[in-house]
Amino acid sequence: MAPDAAGGALPQGLDRAAADRLIRASFPDLRNPYLDVSARGPLPLAARRAAEALLLQRAEGSVRKDDWLALADRTRAKAAQLLRVAPEDVAFVKNTSEGLNLVGAALRLGKGDRMVVAPSYEHPNNVFPWLWHARQAGAEVVQIGPGDPADLEDRIIAAIDDRTRLVAVTALDFASGRRTDLARLAPACRRAGAFLLADAAQSSGVMDEPLAALGVDGWATAAQKGLLGLYGIGLLYVRREWADRMEPPFLARFSVEVPAGHEAAGPEGGWHLRPGAGRFECGNHNYVGLAALEASLDLLNAIGPGEVERRATEAAATLRAGIEAMGLSVLPLPPARRAHIVSVGEALGAGHDRTDVTWVQALSTHLQAKGVAHSVRRGILRLSTHVHMLPEVTQEALAHIKAWRDGWRG
Repeated sequence: MAPDAAGGALPQGLDRAAADRLIRASFPDLRNPYLDVSARGPLPLAARRAAEALLLQRAEGSVRKDDWLALADRTRAKAAQLLRVAPEDVAFVKNTSEGLNLVGAALRLGKGDRMVVAPSYEHPNNVFPWLWHARQAGAEVVQIGPGDPADLEDRIIAAIDDRTRLVAVTALDFASGRRTDLARLAPACRRAGAFLLADAAQSSGVMDEPLAALGVDGWATAAQKGLLGLYGIGLLYVRREWADRMEPPFLARFSVEVPAGHEAAGPEGGWHLRPGAGRFECGNHNYVGLAALEASLDLLNAIGPGEVERRATEAAATLRAGIEAMGLSVLPLPPARRAHIVSVGEALGAGHDRTDVTWVQALSTHLQAKGVAHSVRRGILRLSTHVHMLPEVTQEALAHIKAWRDGWRG
């Protein structure tokens, strides 16, 4: 049973009305439409209380380390439940970037090895690591250039050859909101013996991602966005067939197993790398972050990953349709590639936090004044939803946009 917003227990498999009540109780402090999940998700009440409780215990000197380690075990199991994988295949990392870099280092790339990446569709943190590994190891980065987003997967597959060791893609583009067809890429990577690594910073917690079914070899994310947690804690999944033959670039007591078992036990009685993704963990975790993440995972698992995705994408579809009906431009995406991000603007361009496109900047300024959280990325106005965007909240956001449109004199 999972704790509810008030610290009680939640049944699994909630019906729609019960889920609505839970969502309202989980976000009581949101006063305005919050459409910036792609930057930071809103923190559920239960997550805030869990973090506060751990901090209070620490202040009182009443926390035993065994309790913190048990918290890590529970949170790992709940993350694995959300992703439909074994707990041993999930490691805790600091953030998405650390997870991506750990995998890159563990692949031990060398001269002649190739990495495939599509910079135009990626956050820089899924580009810089591969440029760096190429410089250090003499490997080659094959960059997929801009083109028709509809055939991105085809262009990536065409670039894979027998020297390709890594294909690094975003699960969901942070600017356009395009969702990558990971299940289409996986067979091509497997045939070539290439590692398929997904940056899930934008998709995790919002999109339904059964990782074994998708066929990815690695998947990295941070907690502060769709997982509704705090900065400083993230998740790394590595498929067991890969993990058990990979050597981590760093080693600590948490990376290995020893006969004595205790966290302070040394190598005297022998040691071996932990099976699965746990070998990538290097030292103690952000336990405050874990406390918040556990509570947020309880919320997401109680609603169910499929229902979470349905609610988020339904809110995004309502926003898209409403904004287009007002005559405003939204970046086009094939329906199958749409997710929870709506990108308002005529084309991707330059500018983060501000844009040179006059009407987009004017709309952003208006929404800021009304307290509607959002972002500007690559010159477009980015609206990103989650389960907290109930239908009436979505309509409130559209009303703010319409009020601006009706008064715009640009």
